[in-house]
Amino acid sequence: MIRYYHTTDIRAADQIAVEKYGVPSLDLMENAGGNAASLILASYPDAQVFLVLAGPGNNGGDGFVAARHLCEAGKKVRVITSAAQDKYKNDALINLQRILNCYSNCEIMLSCDIADNDLLSMMRQSDLLIDALLGTGSNGAPRGETLRLVCAASASKVNSTVSLDIPSGIDPEDGTAFVPAIKADMTVTFLAPKVGMANSPAKELCGLIRVASIGISPDLVLDGKDYVECYSKSDISDLLPDFGRGIHKGSRGGVLIYGGSMNYRGAPILSALGAFRSGAGLVVLAVPDFMVDMASILLPEAVFLPLKTENGCVVSDCAVRELSPWLSRCNSVVFGPGSGRDISVREVLSFFLKSVHLPILIDADGLFHLSQITEPVYRKDTVITPHVGEAARLLCTDVSDVSANRSSSVRRLTKFGGTALLKGMGTLVFDGSTMRQVLEGSPALAVPGSGDVLSGAIGAFLAAGLTPADAAIIGATAHACAGSKIEKHFGINGNLAREIADELRNVLKR
Repeated sequence: MIRYYHTTDIRAADQIAVEKYGVPSLDLMENAGGNAASLILASYPDAQVFLVLAGPGNNGGDGFVAARHLCEAGKKVRVITSAAQDKYKNDALINLQRILNCYSNCEIMLSCDIADNDLLSMMRQSDLLIDALLGTGSNGAPRGETLRLVCAASASKVNSTVSLDIPSGIDPEDGTAFVPAIKADMTVTFLAPKVGMANSPAKELCGLIRVASIGISPDLVLDGKDYVECYSKSDISDLLPDFGRGIHKGSRGGVLIYGGSMNYRGAPILSALGAFRSGAGLVVLAVPDFMVDMASILLPEAVFLPLKTENGCVVSDCAVRELSPWLSRCNSVVFGPGSGRDISVREVLSFFLKSVHLPILIDADGLFHLSQITEPVYRKDTVITPHVGEAARLLCTDVSDVSANRSSSVRRLTKFGGTALLKGMGTLVFDGSTMRQVLEGSPALAVPGSGDVLSGAIGAFLAAGLTPADAAIIGATAHACAGSKIEKHFGINGNLAREIADELRNVLKR
């Protein structure tokens, strides 16, 4: 897990290092650029010819320091500045002068003095291009000579590109990208990653993210600041429940899944598959009576609880009586996959929220009913897992608002339950205190039933005793990794939700 911080706090951290801890700003730049150069040399040991694009601010200064260290390593370095030398100030100017005075193997040129064809030729002849044009202090789209250099870098198809701090042309706070923007193979970011770098399209433009020290611990200068915990495949094993060799199925926990209706008979089965593939020891499928014969053939491993129906709808009073004996055998509830929107389903949901003391995940049609309950029961052990459309309904807004404000939206969603998970690329999980985000993901997950599989997986982790937030983040991360594996082997088209469930077993393998 890596903490991503807000850009305003990152910029303030530099000032704290100077004013509170007495680290000269020139030393901060030296450490940043020098450590970046070390990472670049280690990552590209065969590169001999480097081209550094330096902007007019401190990011350009970081580039000057990196160029100097590359020169000291015996590399051939050319620096192209987007601003005239007399435009540089303070630490950036000092580091520019250090190169001018001491390093004959470093050529420095002003971009406006270079013709377009010559600029492209220089880029193509370089083994590595270093983007030090725009850092976190920049605002808006690239302009002037900076824009010209970004356009040239995008057109040159240079061998490899490394950006310092952030790729030029992205917003480090929300992850949006201007056109054009630098597409880096690696981004060496300073002190800590920035929250926007975890969001698309910035995430794809950053490439591999490496963190370079500026000479002071992030714990000292970022203490008490908000951050987003970002999770990838390597974090899954740390969160998995630890069972001994003497485990039996009861130790794994049981999941009760309430769902299914006349038109949506497959959804609860897919949730059950997600639960089983995520390690559940028992899955009880509480479904309409007309589904049981078919469903039991498809999934004989599950226990089926047929719920009495009239005119195709579950009879709520009967359902409550039929469910009650099984509650003591289960450790979590998944409510809503394919349940339909009949009023009787809402009555059963109210029963669960008011009377069933098991952690409950509400998804799909269950979220519709939650939005219709006049006075919903708030429970800390409730997990809700909406996509943007369902979130918009709960929040009485529109999809575009949720999509544009995902972080604030998931925070607002916690009024419906202790933990909210907002689906989509860069899935967010918020439990009222810590924001978490999934770094993995794939378009291969965009298939019918994918969300039902996710609900079952989270239900299994709830049943195993994980906290709602931990269950949600490990379920979402594993689900995202399953999609990535499927994309790698089969592409993004023609995949089925059941295949996502089956892939969970491989993702969760220790």
